[in-house]
Amino acid sequence: LFYCYLHVYNTINTPPVKGFLILWKTKCKVFIYLIMKKFKNNILFKNIMILLLGGATSKILGMVGKIIFTRIAGVNVVALYTLITPTLMLIIALTQFSFPISISKLSAEEKYDNNSLLKSAYFIGIIVDIILIIMVIFTSNVTANMLHSKALETPIKSIILIIPFVTVSSIQRGFLHGKEDMLAPSITSITEEVIKIILSFLILPYAILKGRIIAITSIILFNIVMELVSILIMKNTINKKYLNKNKGYVKLDIIKEILGISMPTTSVRLISQIGFFLEPIILTNTLVNSGLSSNYITLEYGIINSYITPLLSMPTFFSISIAAALLPNITKAYYNKKYKEFNSKIRKLMLISILIGIISLVVILGFPYKILKLVYGVTYGINYLYIIGPFFIILYLQPTLSVSLQAMNKTNKLFIISIISITIKYIVLYILCKSGFGIKGFLYTIITGIVITTSLMMYFTLYEIKKQE
Repeated sequence: LFYCYLHVYNTINTPPVKGFLILWKTKCKVFIYLIMKKFKNNILFKNIMILLLGGATSKILGMVGKIIFTRIAGVNVVALYTLITPTLMLIIALTQFSFPISISKLSAEEKYDNNSLLKSAYFIGIIVDIILIIMVIFTSNVTANMLHSKALETPIKSIILIIPFVTVSSIQRGFLHGKEDMLAPSITSITEEVIKIILSFLILPYAILKGRIIAITSIILFNIVMELVSILIMKNTINKKYLNKNKGYVKLDIIKEILGISMPTTSVRLISQIGFFLEPIILTNTLVNSGLSSNYITLEYGIINSYITPLLSMPTFFSISIAAALLPNITKAYYNKKYKEFNSKIRKLMLISILIGIISLVVILGFPYKILKLVYGVTYGINYLYIIGPFFIILYLQPTLSVSLQAMNKTNKLFIISIISITIKYIVLYILCKSGFGIKGFLYTIITGIVITTSLMMYFTLYEIKKQE
């Protein structure tokens, strides 16, 4: 080994080899310098990189947090928390009221002064919060009974306390995205996960000793601390950079514009939630009537929804980050009637999304056993990966197409697309399950939903782009 080392050392230090290595090193330095120089003033590139790095870090921390939570909490607490999670997510979705999208768009257009825009958004947020708080108070008992656990009424009511914080942080996040200032929102996504991990270590063990319901309530209330820290970080950035001495006023024009974007977008999310609610009901009833056992249906449905689709959907993180960075940029271009610039950026980002999809799927479908074992610790459903996997390439286009329609003030098209897609999807699900396709009928339904949604979004986007050419 010693003589081999001497031979290699002497070879490297010979003039030809040494000269080649020096030349290669110099070329690499020049290449990196040129790239850095090219993108130094490219705001869109910077924002995409910030969102990708911040999002990747927060996702890793989120995964670590989930592992810590499940180990500390135990099976019983995790099961109860999983039961209440859809309710929590639905209330948070309604609380956000699509502010990250609507405020981002108006902030990017710069039609209104920043103070008035924020005050008008907070005014709408207060009204939405009051309605939701009243709704949660009066429906918490009914919701707990529907979940077959009366004890969950207290955790459901505790969601009320996090509603105002979610509203404020959503408005601030949308405002900063519109200003193409992605650093503060990216930092908050990381700090939220760090805080969650710290609180899980410090408080959760003691809360569990007091009982499962107190533990679940504590986990929900962790969101107050997480959102409060995010609000303070983003507020500091907004106050320093974007607010002036003008008081600003709540303006009817701004309120109308926010509602015009937020209401259709929130409606689309609600339709999706209703669709997810109906999916297992239709699937279970039709397949049981076809002769399959409920245990088999539950197992296979769980494998598809818990392991396969989440794994295939993971790369959408890149598309969503790119789309979030893209929205203010293309909104400005479209608003200023720079249609060539707008069209060019849309096409380029569609190409990037497709390339991301291809690379991701090659890796997933090339090493399915190892990836499933590494991520989930199981190897179920590999055959399902090969059936629906290829169709997920076009799924990665959806975030870019969605923000394109939003930038062109065509949010109503997303509402129409969602209704058409969900209606066709569940008609197909019922027909296929009744026709004897078994659980594969559900897989073909997923494919149907992806193809129809992406095709309609592509059609409307390209149609609007051609109108401007």
